[in-house]
Amino acid sequence: MSRVRFEGFYVSMQYKTKLIWRQTLYVALGFIIAVAAFLSATTILHTQVPLAAVTSGSMTPTIKQGDLLVIQGVNVYRLHVGNIIVYKTTDPYLSNELIVHRIIKINTSNGKIIGYVTKGDNNPYPDTVYGFEPPTGIPPQNVVGKVVLVVPLLGFLVLFLKQPTGFLLMVILLGAIVFWGFAEEQPRKKHSRDN
Repeated sequence: MSRVRFEGFYVSMQYKTKLIWRQTLYVALGFIIAVAAFLSATTILHTQVPLAAVTSGSMTPTIKQGDLLVIQGVNVYRLHVGNIIVYKTTDPYLSNELIVHRIIKINTSNGKIIGYVTKGDNNPYPDTVYGFEPPTGIPPQNVVGKVVLVVPLLGFLVLFLKQPTGFLLMVILLGAIVFWGFAEEQPRKKHSRDN
């Protein structure tokens, strides 16, 4: 059996390989748990977008840039003035953007809701003035959900990890954790050269 010197100890290559696989398994398991938690959140919160990171200050002071939002899907006909909602904008230039603003008016026609007029708490005018919404407001089918929880500052981490540099640094960090976890492991037995 081949032995190598490792941190002052002689250990078998088999033992060293076991340690590497164990640390790799821990990292993979952590990743699987994170994905499962996200998928569970979509089911529990009844929305395809259970989490969102805030990128602007339009809702300051209620919601600040860098906050992480927990979003719950809702029956759009149960929303009321004052709710903070997340919606897909009707502006074609912002087609993939989600907007987080407060409902300030609900427009109806023949007893049916045709739109929600929204406004950022920090904005002087409703979104209809800026062109984010049609004059009647956001159509009910564009509402993604209602904000149920704000986690301060955690959104900065999410935004960072969405960038290629952030993702690369995360991979490097996980690799370093595996390596250092392996390097910190102590073998069970110390072998002497005199044997």
